[in-house]
Amino acid sequence: MTFSFLLHDKNGRLSIPKIIVLGLAALPFLFVFTAFVFSLADIRLKSYEPSWIILDRKYRFIAEIESPRGNIGYWPMPDTLPRTLVTAVIAAEDRRFRDHIGVDAKSAARAFINNYIKKKSFSGASTIAMQTARLQRGGRSNPFSKIRDSFAAVWLTVFYGRDKVVRQYLSISPYGNRIAGAPCASRRYFRKPVQDLSLAESALLVSIPRAPGRMNVFTPRGLNLARARARLILARCLDYGWIDKQEYSQSMAELAELAVAQRDIRDEAAIHAIIKYKDLLHNSNFDKQGLIVSSIDMDIQRYVQDELTDHLRLLRERDVENGAAVVIDRISGEVLAYIGSGGYFTSRSGMHDYASTPRSTGSLLKPFIFAFGMEEMGYTAATILRDINYDFGEGARSFIPANSDRDFLGPILYKYALANSRNIPAVQVMKELGVNFVYRRLNHLKLADDDGRGDHYGLGLSIGGLYSDLASISRAYLSLGNEGRISDLVWFRDDDDAIPPINNRRDQALTPQSAMMIQRFLADPLARLPTFPRGGHFEYPFAVAVKTGTSNGFRDAWCVAWSNRYLVGVWLGNAGNHSTKRVSGYDGAAPLVKKIMLHLHPRERDGLQEGGFPAPDGWRPFSICRLTGLRADMNTPYVTSDFFAPGTEPKEISGALSVLPVDIRNGLLANLNCPRQYREYRSFLTLAPEYEAWARSQGLPVAPRMQSPLCPGARRLIEDYNIEIIWPRSGARFFIDPEMPPGQSFLPINCVVEPDVEDLLWFVNGEEHSMTSPPHTLRFPMKSGRYEFQAAIPGTPVRSRAVRVEIF
Repeated sequence: MTFSFLLHDKNGRLSIPKIIVLGLAALPFLFVFTAFVFSLADIRLKSYEPSWIILDRKYRFIAEIESPRGNIGYWPMPDTLPRTLVTAVIAAEDRRFRDHIGVDAKSAARAFINNYIKKKSFSGASTIAMQTARLQRGGRSNPFSKIRDSFAAVWLTVFYGRDKVVRQYLSISPYGNRIAGAPCASRRYFRKPVQDLSLAESALLVSIPRAPGRMNVFTPRGLNLARARARLILARCLDYGWIDKQEYSQSMAELAELAVAQRDIRDEAAIHAIIKYKDLLHNSNFDKQGLIVSSIDMDIQRYVQDELTDHLRLLRERDVENGAAVVIDRISGEVLAYIGSGGYFTSRSGMHDYASTPRSTGSLLKPFIFAFGMEEMGYTAATILRDINYDFGEGARSFIPANSDRDFLGPILYKYALANSRNIPAVQVMKELGVNFVYRRLNHLKLADDDGRGDHYGLGLSIGGLYSDLASISRAYLSLGNEGRISDLVWFRDDDDAIPPINNRRDQALTPQSAMMIQRFLADPLARLPTFPRGGHFEYPFAVAVKTGTSNGFRDAWCVAWSNRYLVGVWLGNAGNHSTKRVSGYDGAAPLVKKIMLHLHPRERDGLQEGGFPAPDGWRPFSICRLTGLRADMNTPYVTSDFFAPGTEPKEISGALSVLPVDIRNGLLANLNCPRQYREYRSFLTLAPEYEAWARSQGLPVAPRMQSPLCPGARRLIEDYNIEIIWPRSGARFFIDPEMPPGQSFLPINCVVEPDVEDLLWFVNGEEHSMTSPPHTLRFPMKSGRYEFQAAIPGTPVRSRAVRVEIF
């Protein structure tokens, strides 16, 4: 059987017009069938990435953050659909929504007659389901898409039900100003959740999708247009019997009173915080949608931003261009203020977020290194460290750190070494712990990478070799204020993962005892002497632990301080990493931190609060000698006190002070044969030999080691003298600091003579150079070249071994 009769007439001839007629007759069916096939791809309710509105902790607007795809809105509807909103939207868009299965045949027939037969004013027939299909599909509306949407509307209604369809429509329909969905629009225009909308507000809101661009309720004209359509919707609700006359009258009166919506304005002081939140929301598995309550307190945020801007203005003459600051709740870890620069639009390179930019940490890692020393080496507050010229290098490699003040404090207690931020003792602790061990511990604090590169930094890790950012440093310092517990910073107010329980060992970065003692060391104003004076930028009328840091060349100035309630961190420096005019953490960052901290504690400024930071449970206080770390008694000249764990307190009484007979004619030791009129008893300090040169340089009374030759029976042979250059060691290399003024760089050469002599003759490259008196330190002007140093006792053949160094 063939279909040739369709193509030929009764005489067998080909009939072309008949083919055309048949083809044209089939086109409508093909058109509809194609739309039907395409509609099969629309049988789903699409999910969208929502945007967020960020509020501060007091529910004040901070910013709106787009979804990763650039959307605004698409918030999910509440579990129970609001009655007022559903009533209004059905009255506005689809009166018989509850009666049809996606396509309203009556409306479609009316629209066809009006639009194509009578050709009156345009009449629409799109149902809520059809509009939902079109919104999900996107693109322009045309006859083909209308048929496709009709099929899709039926599928959606049949497969998902009417409630889910209207829920989807209300979640994705356009409400102007790039806003999609009624929940987001309700918050933006009425500042309330969608379930709290009145009928009048609902009618106004569902009016907007008819013409989102023209019905902009942020403008008077747009509000009037939307209000006119809302009146029509309320009238329909009355006509359909969905509301009574009283509710209609109340709604109309309320509609007339609705004012132009107020735009939420983003505060310039919060821009870097906003960008931080955007990164957090876009780059994490954050499952909260819509309205987000942040940890930020905009009152504190604005205050800190203003103070930082003013402070930078004062430091402008000292070549400080920018800064950053954070304020954190010490207990919960909530970020209360996050300032990335001196002003996003007003400061130089202000668009850069310096709070998250790694910079040289200076001395900021010392508290953690000292805490590691207490945990691993058993160090206590009575441990004595050396603060003298010392070469920590090995073999041919030298490492000779210097303190920021280019001075020395001799034998120094553990807590004083930290509180005074001494570099040399910190390097000593680092060397005894091991660089790689410290690096691994810093990785647990997220201050170092997990790459095993501790040797890359070497001992310089303790004095600024490692880079980190202000937010990470502040997070690590929270462990010192929270008994060693560490957790991530909390950025959202309803985040339950603030500070974990104390028994969570995985998050115990430090032992509670070491953290509490380091906190006490850094809060002790007497322990900071003499480096940081009383009444200065570290002095507070309540308990505050403070630590500053200054990077090499004064490129970075840091300060971190915390009280019982808050932690404040500040960084100052320049975008190009160039030096400031000697701005340190103490005189640059600390004043700003103090001002912020005092502002945060208005009720504690009177200084009447009792007590400081507590000592660990069960620890007891003991008096100790500051020069030896041994137990102090009534005869000990330099005394302090601190707490010790049971069994770790010093047992031996300090013998730093001794009384010896001297010959008043020359100040040397007198024997029993010395005539009584020339013999006198004097008090002296008894220190280890390595500290005697330092003690003499400080004017401290050091016991003489040589007997007076004027006393009968006293004798001293030349071979009894011991003379040695103790610093630097032979083979050391030194570099002249390019930032020091010309002629101001000196290399100290230290020599110890036992027994001591009044004068010492120095030779440089074999030639006589100069004489020194005790303490025997030659201050040699630094110039490039190779040098050989030797010390000799005048008039004798006694000489030290030669020490050879190179200066670049």
